[in-house]
Amino acid sequence: MTKGKNFSANNAKGQRKKSDFYETPYSITEHLLEVELFDYTKTVCEPACGNNAITRILKKKWNDVTAYDIEKNFLFDTKEYDYIITNPPFSLAYEFICKSKSLAKEKFAMLLPLSYLHGKKRHDDVYSDREYGLKKVYVFTRYPMLGDPLRVDGKYNTGMMVYAWYIFENHYSVLPTIDWIDNNSDVLSKKDRA
Repeated sequence: MTKGKNFSANNAKGQRKKSDFYETPYSITEHLLEVELFDYTKTVCEPACGNNAITRILKKKWNDVTAYDIEKNFLFDTKEYDYIITNPPFSLAYEFICKSKSLAKEKFAMLLPLSYLHGKKRHDDVYSDREYGLKKVYVFTRYPMLGDPLRVDGKYNTGMMVYAWYIFENHYSVLPTIDWIDNNSDVLSKKDRA
């Protein structure tokens, strides 16, 4: 049996590779909370918080936020949460999605490259799931640069990779929809860089 390429470079040990740490500009998470409905009286977990970029935005809305980095190892967590919102290490994205389906009671959001939509194993194990299905993909209209130092204003340079928020919802059984997040105003202009 021939296996396909593994673009996510799965890491079964549950450890982030040093080259797999990309902070999420604040506006990326703010946009998610503008377009996707969440009940802020419920619980939310950020299991790959790094330097707390996403967590800072979640704490503006939620009182009950659990945040830890992967050193705690999300893959062995047993506590349930209403929601999970994270930018997982891409090398562990598959494992994070599978684990989130067992811990997020209502839904979870993962910031991933748009190219994560393809792949036979992901199709069979993740996207064909009609019990905890992919509900929506929010594609950014501009390529956000992840990995640059964060700015307080949430602005960023453009990069080379297309990112999207992937929303998975418990008991969602139909095909997903696609929508766009217009993040043009978040891209640094020449004036902003000065």
